[in-house]
Amino acid sequence: MSEPRENTFLTDPIMQGGDWRALELAVSRLLQHCGWRDIQYVGETGDKGADVLAVRGTDSYLVQVKAVSSSSYVGKSAIDQAIVGQSHYKARIVVVATNGDFTRSAYTRRDELKAQGYDVRLWNGKFLLDILSKWPAYGEARRVPRPYQSKIIQSVVESHKSGRQKALFVVATGLGKTVIAATIADKLFHQGYRKVLVLCHATDLATQLQQSFWGQMSKEIPSRIFMGGEPPVPSEGVTFGLYQTLFGYLGGIDPTAFDLIIIDEAHHALANAFSSCVEHLSPKLLIGMTATPWRGDGATVESVFGEPVAKVSLIDGMRMGFLAKVDYRLMCDNVDWEQVPKLAHKSLSIRDLNKRLFIPQRDDAVIDHLLKVIKETPSPRVAVFSPSKNHADAFAAKLVSSGISAANLSVDDKIKRRQILLSFSSGKIQAVTAVDVLNEGIDVPDVNILVFLRATHSRRIFVQQLGRGLRISKGKEKVVVLDFVTDIRRIAAVRDLNMEAKEKPNAGEVETVYLRDGVVTFSNDNVQRFVDAWLLDVASLQDCDDAEKLAFPEVETYYGE
Repeated sequence: MSEPRENTFLTDPIMQGGDWRALELAVSRLLQHCGWRDIQYVGETGDKGADVLAVRGTDSYLVQVKAVSSSSYVGKSAIDQAIVGQSHYKARIVVVATNGDFTRSAYTRRDELKAQGYDVRLWNGKFLLDILSKWPAYGEARRVPRPYQSKIIQSVVESHKSGRQKALFVVATGLGKTVIAATIADKLFHQGYRKVLVLCHATDLATQLQQSFWGQMSKEIPSRIFMGGEPPVPSEGVTFGLYQTLFGYLGGIDPTAFDLIIIDEAHHALANAFSSCVEHLSPKLLIGMTATPWRGDGATVESVFGEPVAKVSLIDGMRMGFLAKVDYRLMCDNVDWEQVPKLAHKSLSIRDLNKRLFIPQRDDAVIDHLLKVIKETPSPRVAVFSPSKNHADAFAAKLVSSGISAANLSVDDKIKRRQILLSFSSGKIQAVTAVDVLNEGIDVPDVNILVFLRATHSRRIFVQQLGRGLRISKGKEKVVVLDFVTDIRRIAAVRDLNMEAKEKPNAGEVETVYLRDGVVTFSNDNVQRFVDAWLLDVASLQDCDDAEKLAFPEVETYYGE
């Protein structure tokens, strides 16, 4: 077994085989550092022979990771396990990786499978160390901060030098808030802030955050993650974990144990247990970041972190060219126009208004609209938000019947979900349907068609869903949004977005272009007049409850062909 080399995240404890999970995560980081993408860390009980899934070029990889002690070797059974995993995940290339080495029978088994047409690769500890040593301190995934990101990074660091111990920035989905935070962590680590803690509220998000940070951190900075009841041990490097887990160990943690603490989705910091964690800990610098700062209870993140050093909205991102252009089509052909004059003089709840105003869309009509857009879109990649798991399944089946390769992501089977996501990421299927798993944590920049069939009135969820299609990628001209609206609050949210797009930026701001025509097109001219007349004086409609009653002005002059 090769001796570990200094100044890489393949540290002595990892290469000695004492922590199998740490080795799995280190292999995941190695793949990212050396140019693989769409990396999914699978490692868990019942993983069906896979620990890491990844894509390089158009090839999908399945990696089985085996940690062994210095006196042990990995045998051929590990290869057979990985081959079983290949049948589940549909990966083209199979890799078995270890900190140690393989038995002679393992190499023989690899050669036998290659002769049968399998692409099987064995990576021993020496190979892992050698490949990492050939790469510079920062890997292929590292992003040079954009001007607005550099400005936020500088503002946070400079304000801290001036004595400020807290900082907050609000950066919309797709505009790289994690790049900003990770770059700050890397910069301050090299300035002596050696113990960094990153907190969030969900296990999948913690794993995603760690992967995102890897791209911006030098290979000398180790990282670890605590989950499943494991204690958060303050040690050199960047530690990721859940506030729920931290809360259980809070009494045994020195308030000054961490130099830097970063809170993701900072609007959660007002939750009771999360708030207790923030109040107990006393780092040199506390940073909050979020894409969606709104809370339903009216509380504000500013009460914890102070005024944001910067706010960058979706519209800002579009103006600067860092988010895809949006062709937002409100499909309001289902408005029952005969009801409009009758409803003008009534005080109705939002629930009653939606029920009377919107005629339910039939899936066949939705698919007809979608097929037309698919035909006119180069390399179409579709994400559909469905109202229920059953609907997501049925709608995916209808897409397949229409000649579109599709699958439902909202399945309980994690293995099947990962296999579908891997196929979608590598371009083997064109469309996915889902209820909520697309809201956070799914990052496929090639998505260029969004279909909204689920009426959500949460501004936060609306922005997260829209963000799934806003990431830019090579050859992607725009994202087409087909919104089959069935809720007056969605119209209000889209109207607000459109009005913001049409506003000229303030003098001196980085945005020099405004979207004169907005981002929204209406499928019926009456809808535009309807929106302007009915929603002009209705404040914060998108955050109203179903039972809240609305009174609208006279609109008969806006009605009719």
